[in-house]
Amino acid sequence: MRSSSRPMLLLLAAAYFVMGTGSLAMVGTLPDVAATLGLSRGAVAWIYAAYSIAFAVGAPLLQTAIGDRPRRFVLIGGLVGLAVGSLATAVAVDAPTLVAARLVTAIGSAAIGPVASALGSSLVPRAEQGRALAVIFSGIAIASVVGVPLTTVIAGAVGWRLAFVVIAVASLTVAGLVGFGLDDRSRGERMHPLAALRLAAHPAIAAGLGVMLGEMAALFASYTMIVPLLTDRFGLTPAAVTAALMLFGVAGVGGNVLARHLAGRWSAERSIAVGLGLFVVASLLLLLGPAVFATAVTVLFAWAIGNDVFMPAQQRRMVELAPEARGMALALNASAIYLGSSLGSAIAGVLDRHFGLLALPVGTIGLAAVAFAALAASMRAARRGNENGAAEATP
Repeated sequence: MRSSSRPMLLLLAAAYFVMGTGSLAMVGTLPDVAATLGLSRGAVAWIYAAYSIAFAVGAPLLQTAIGDRPRRFVLIGGLVGLAVGSLATAVAVDAPTLVAARLVTAIGSAAIGPVASALGSSLVPRAEQGRALAVIFSGIAIASVVGVPLTTVIAGAVGWRLAFVVIAVASLTVAGLVGFGLDDRSRGERMHPLAALRLAAHPAIAAGLGVMLGEMAALFASYTMIVPLLTDRFGLTPAAVTAALMLFGVAGVGGNVLARHLAGRWSAERSIAVGLGLFVVASLLLLLGPAVFATAVTVLFAWAIGNDVFMPAQQRRMVELAPEARGMALALNASAIYLGSSLGSAIAGVLDRHFGLLALPVGTIGLAAVAFAALAASMRAARRGNENGAAEATP
């Protein structure tokens, strides 16, 4: 990878870091937020679901509204929006003000992720796009290991409101760094809503989005209940659960390093298939492995590495399928991420309620199979499109 592009890619990774921390902080501070505002934990969880829906809807809508503006300025605007939403969260006094604050945060975040990925993929040659996207996506992995635990610690020590103030300050700091350090004047593409719908309906793209939806649903069909699974299935104590989840975060960072290494050697399709395959392996271990700490850690490692190998490869493939509309393709992919996580969480609740915890890994295997089928369908559609294009170009 060219050394001249690396500082800019690291700035984009920093943007992903504050976005990931701002998104997931509500999970770590949920009990404190609920207690302060007099809400049930379930009510706060629904507020997080509202955030996910707003992100899923906002990401493509922003591309239709401001997709042709300079990407650098859109990214800065998103970081400022994240800061404003975080500050509003810090001063929320009841459920309506908290919902409004999280919606602002979601729209800001929706302007960060897809734009950062689109910008990063445009900074390097096509052969290096996979590695560049893995560098950018490392911000999310680090957020899960450092950002989210840190906000949880701050919330426990001095209150959750200050935790969100810290996120706001971090967002504004990154916005300033991007403004001064990201030397890019490129513009994205602004798509008419009907053109965006046509892009989403293209067989290769639609099935590709199905891959993303299926992968996230497969992950969250089990991960939503990770603590009960670790305690009930493997008999882990609270201290052992904490240790296992810390190792999960470390594995996430290691998986990102592996993803960068594989990006220059494997096709996007191969990386996607391996990532999904690791989900299946993890689920089989959940079902059939011995109930010991080592098995639990192996399951978490397979999840973390599988997701880290999958994510940048999926983004890379969406760019390859629609290089001239990469901003919208990545925005649609981001929507599929949040819709998939919400779907997977809902499926986990239904399976646990009616069939018990051990039905969750079965659900993950089934959803991974759906993602595999979507990948095969997308690859077939892409090949047909390439064959038709070649035939039309032949005199």
